[in-house]
Amino acid sequence: MGAFRQDAAGSTAVEFAFIGMAFIVLLLGIFQFALAFFAQMYIHDAVSEAATGRTVGTYAGNRSQVVTQICARMFALDNCAINLQLETQPLASYPANAQPITGATFVAGTSGTVMLIRARAPVITFVPGLPTLHVSAAALYTRP
Repeated sequence: MGAFRQDAAGSTAVEFAFIGMAFIVLLLGIFQFALAFFAQMYIHDAVSEAATGRTVGTYAGNRSQVVTQICARMFALDNCAINLQLETQPLASYPANAQPITGATFVAGTSGTVMLIRARAPVITFVPGLPTLHVSAAALYTRP
């Protein structure tokens, strides 16, 4: 038993088994956070661009054109064109309390109306056991 206690062969592998797994999980978590952070920035920029009127689809009420425009700027979203929840309607139509984004309403609005456009989409997750992460964005614009 004393000879076994003095033998250091294989101790590096045992130490790596204890420390390495925690390090790998931490590293994957950092990458997942960075991916979600960049996806949040990109969806915010894409929704803001759609609201500024650089697309005729927003003013015409053409949901598929706006989805195509937003998804063209996105990366790291899980099947963006299908999973993107996008809605726009007059700001006055929203209740005072917070409502989840359902993606059911997409109206053009009348001229001079203050409109709110909101989007929500799932981010690709590669960390095992992590729930689905979502990014969302909203922007106000006045319908010309």
